[in-house]
Amino acid sequence: MKRKVSRLKREIAEINGAFYELSKDGDLAQHAGMLERQRDDVIRGAVLQLHTSIENLLDKMIMCHLVGVHANKLGSVMRGARGKALRKLMMSAGGLGFDQKLDLAAALKIVNGTRQKRLAILNTLRNKCGHHWLLKELVRKGKRPAQLKPPLLLYERRDLHQVATFKDFLAEYGPLYARMFLQYLDYRDDI
Repeated sequence: MKRKVSRLKREIAEINGAFYELSKDGDLAQHAGMLERQRDDVIRGAVLQLHTSIENLLDKMIMCHLVGVHANKLGSVMRGARGKALRKLMMSAGGLGFDQKLDLAAALKIVNGTRQKRLAILNTLRNKCGHHWLLKELVRKGKRPAQLKPPLLLYERRDLHQVATFKDFLAEYGPLYARMFLQYLDYRDDI
C-alpha cells in the first residue's frame, strides 16, 4: 500500500507539472497565473465531484422507488427493458435534468424541502463551475460601474474561492453525501 501511495503522489505531481507548468524558473506572472488556474480547478473539481456523486445517488434512489426494489436488487431490474428505459430517462443526455430530478425526488418524498433547497444551491454552483473558465471573477452583468460586484461563486453569501468558505462548503456537502449514501443503502428495506 505504501508503494501505491508513493506512486500516486508521484503521478499526481507529474500530471500537475505537465498541465500547469509550475516551474518556478520561468516568468513569475505566468507562474502565478497557472497557480490561479490550479486553484480554480481544485474548487471546480470538488464541486463537480460532490454534485456528480450526489446526482448518481439521487438517480438510484429514484429508480429504487419507482421499480419498488431494495438498493441491492436494483442491478438485476436495470438489465431488463423496464430498467433500460428508466436508466435512459434518469441518466442519458436527453433525460431529466438535475432540477427535474430534485422535483421528482421531492414529489416521491425521497428528499425533504430543506435538502431539496441545499441540493439546488449545489446545482447552481456546479453550473457556474461548468460554464465559466475563470472562477475568481466578479459578476458584472446588470451592475452599474459604482455598484459592488459579487463573486461568481457565492456560497452562503460568501466567496467560495476563499479557503474558509470552501472548507465550510465541504463540511456541508461531504456529510450530506454520506447521509444520502446511507439512506440509499437502507432504501426500501420494507420491500
